[in-house]
Amino acid sequence: MSRLGNILILSRDTSSLVSVACRSLQCKGRPGAGHLVRVPGRLVLLLALLLSPMLAAAAGRARAPAPQPRLYWTGPDHGSVPAAIAGGTVIHTAALASLLRNGGVLLVDVAKATRRPSGLPAGTIWMPPPHFDIPGSIWIPGAGEGAMPANLDAFFRARLKSLTGGDRNRKIVVYCHPQCWLSWNAAKRAISYGYRHVYWYPDGMEGWRKAGHPTAVARPEGPRAG
Repeated sequence: MSRLGNILILSRDTSSLVSVACRSLQCKGRPGAGHLVRVPGRLVLLLALLLSPMLAAAAGRARAPAPQPRLYWTGPDHGSVPAAIAGGTVIHTAALASLLRNGGVLLVDVAKATRRPSGLPAGTIWMPPPHFDIPGSIWIPGAGEGAMPANLDAFFRARLKSLTGGDRNRKIVVYCHPQCWLSWNAAKRAISYGYRHVYWYPDGMEGWRKAGHPTAVARPEGPRAG
């Protein structure tokens, strides 16, 4: 619910309560979600007080972190994500920038690659849009899938081994986008390979760019690169 003068704009969470109140109040307008309702000025404060706990509860539900799955998340790629990762470390933008200044960090982007649109006429030239990364990253699309095919799993495992020289103590930072399970899954997978210093960066590329840090165009690697 929001207020414009004495006009209340109702949300789905608040429309039912206001509908009940409007049966006895001199309201103008239909009390349904997304509708405008004009109520007497003396009643706006009362309604706001009544609705505040409901709105706070709804906001809390929206912000609540998801529980960690036992293995990997196989639901939608985007949504509420955990606040932690077992066996690894959550890192945010300022701490990541500091970590990178010390060097010796392997950055892994696992965001999906943009696919060629279906239905394009034969012979149509299509170029994917540029994909921006934290400079120095490798980009392996698909490495964060919950149910990853064997060839992609083998590629991800071998690529990490090659880039770390087999050093399980090498620092590895995994990321994609905010509120994205792909980076959580890929970080969890790197932990399962035996790497001891895996960082999950949930702020994602958008958080890095928003902080004003530099970016670089990346090229995809692996079975899902094309």
